[in-house]
Amino acid sequence: GIGYFDTTGLPAVDYFLTDVYADPVGSNDGYFTERLVRLPYSHFCYTAADVMPECLPAPCARNGWVTFGSFNNFAKVSDEMLVLWGKILSRVPAAKLLLKCSAFGNAEACRMARQRLMAAGISQDRVELRAASFDYLPEYGEIDVALDTYPYPGGGTTCDALYMGVPVVTLAGERHGSRFGYSLLCNIGLKEECCAQSPAEYVEKAVRLAKDQRKL
Repeated sequence: GIGYFDTTGLPAVDYFLTDVYADPVGSNDGYFTERLVRLPYSHFCYTAADVMPECLPAPCARNGWVTFGSFNNFAKVSDEMLVLWGKILSRVPAAKLLLKCSAFGNAEACRMARQRLMAAGISQDRVELRAASFDYLPEYGEIDVALDTYPYPGGGTTCDALYMGVPVVTLAGERHGSRFGYSLLCNIGLKEECCAQSPAEYVEKAVRLAKDQRKL
């Protein structure tokens, strides 16, 4: 467990660590050769760096527009998810999208990403692509709302965003590996504001957060 997304399939492994949010009682047991050990809160472990940057006020307060962002590996971003991001941006007309990952240090990867973004109806002038960097945590101060990926959500990336004071909107699936974000957000009390059970709800919750500058 602890970040692994599925069964090992090995008879030598007896137990799989999970929690009541990632695998509610009575669900998913049949997909594992291991016995599921459901912890009552979170089965994840997160330790912040020894020195963490200071949380900053929501950037929309100084910019005059909302910035959505994702620092997840872009390989996790499906075309279906890009369509949802496009719908969110269309509902928040002045909003921008900041994407950051190691792939964007490569010009060809950037070109391909922009093609996919355009195909999803996302205008190029609303998107910034940034390459990965070691000291990236202060850049969360440039994001108002983080958008989680689906069906493979973020884990450590979500923890980093939340630690830096940035809400994360996630779409919960049914299987263990698609419920990491749901588990993390439920554990810190953001189920109602940030957890969606359908693509339409994912869009609605992101838009609702974007329109509530005080909450951001």
